[in-house]
Amino acid sequence: MSAAATKETRAGLSTAPQTEGPRVRLGVLWFFIALAAVTSGRWWTGVLMAALAALAGAQTIRAWAVALVPGAQPADLPELRTLPIAAGAGAAAVPLAAAWGTGLAGVVLAVVALVSGAGMVRRDDRGHPTLAAALAVATVLPAIAATSVVLAVRIDVWAGVAIVVGVSLFDAGSFLLGADASSKWEGPVAGVIGALAVVFTMSTLQVGGIDRGQWWIAGSALALTCVVGLWVVSWALPSPTSWAPAMRRLDAYLVAGPVFVGLLWGIAR
Repeated sequence: MSAAATKETRAGLSTAPQTEGPRVRLGVLWFFIALAAVTSGRWWTGVLMAALAALAGAQTIRAWAVALVPGAQPADLPELRTLPIAAGAGAAAVPLAAAWGTGLAGVVLAVVALVSGAGMVRRDDRGHPTLAAALAVATVLPAIAATSVVLAVRIDVWAGVAIVVGVSLFDAGSFLLGADASSKWEGPVAGVIGALAVVFTMSTLQVGGIDRGQWWIAGSALALTCVVGLWVVSWALPSPTSWAPAMRRLDAYLVAGPVFVGLLWGIAR
């Protein structure tokens, strides 16, 4: 892949997929681990998604530290000693709470958002936002994305399977076709088609007590909103190319997950 093809495209809020390293193997491994978790129930799903959310929160804070203070070390920037831990703990708390109960997840998310959002008003001596201002982004976004998977499993195990397989096929299509595509839209379109294949299968089987029309409404929304999460995370990071692989593993769930869960609750319950 040429250097031009891998440059960030802020206008499009996306980057060309990178194929170097073990990315494909890790993606396949993640798919099987996630599928095993959702089919094992909400507690295993909660533990797995909490771990991923914690890692995503810590990586997001560190990405902002690199952008704001290049080469910063914990000794140079005291916030780097505590903020990654705070972001990881806050992000992990919500999906774990969701495994216990939906209401508890809402309460914990509200508390985490309020506490982490307090840093957004902090300014340095020159009036610029401090690194603490990124804490809300690093905490709330991975928490929402990860929690949506746990809530889907709470609705029905087939809903959990659908969200994991659907998002995974979106990621696979977007990655594999987007890597060599001449247009930035080819990958996402391929990903949407892959996710819609899951909708077709689930609607045909009518599993989980959800009828064909309900699967198509919720599943189509899932497929079409996956790409929105990619854009939101690109805006939330210092740069679309910032190193935060765990956050990127969750990005497609960020909007699609809550939409999917919300629609299933609204039309199937």
